[in-house]
Amino acid sequence: MASRFTNQVRNALLVLTAATAIGAGAATLAAPAKTNWLLTFSVTPKGSHVIGNPAAPTKLVEYASYTCGHCAHFEIDEVPQLKNQFVANGKVSFEIRNLVRDPMDLTAALLARCGGKGRFFGNHRHLMATQAQWAQGSKLTKATINHLEAGKTLQFMLGAYTELGLDTIMAQRGVTVAQGKACLSNQAAFDAVIAMTEEATQTLKINSTPTLMVNGKIIDGHDFATLKPHLAP
Repeated sequence: MASRFTNQVRNALLVLTAATAIGAGAATLAAPAKTNWLLTFSVTPKGSHVIGNPAAPTKLVEYASYTCGHCAHFEIDEVPQLKNQFVANGKVSFEIRNLVRDPMDLTAALLARCGGKGRFFGNHRHLMATQAQWAQGSKLTKATINHLEAGKTLQFMLGAYTELGLDTIMAQRGVTVAQGKACLSNQAAFDAVIAMTEEATQTLKINSTPTLMVNGKIIDGHDFATLKPHLAP
């Protein structure tokens, strides 16, 4: 009797285990995990930064300047809608390229690259959000301006880094003073930013920021309502 009872229990457990496994498999098939493309970052061969699905059917490019008020407005007020509605689901990839307008802009562009591709978009947004605090040439000392006039770009940027308060602003992103100075001294990053600027102004004849391109076509305007009809449905 005990042996028969043991066999019945064993058989019942086998059936229960099999049913549980089948149910788990069905649940897995029915609800596959969704990719949040806002966590995917890449760098193009030209050194620009991309967030989203690299294979997205619609590719949005922004030529941006860190001392451009309209660029700051676009980043703070319009980009969140763009990311939430189109980038997160993989329909649109969003690429930021530099179009440097002045030496302060160049300084910020190099600082935005501190920490690698995973940190760029957060740095970019923080620099735009704090633009009113640091993008004021009146804060620069004559000694720093003299460096620029003498063609000493790195020395200018190192002076501007502290005089404009960019050291404090980048510290809020976890960037130490030493790391910030190393980013400003990065020749490869400097060359990439200048090359993107030259391509924009000389080849594409872009003369304002932000300029938006969808699949290679320049779009008039720089607000989400204007941009939305050009993006994936």
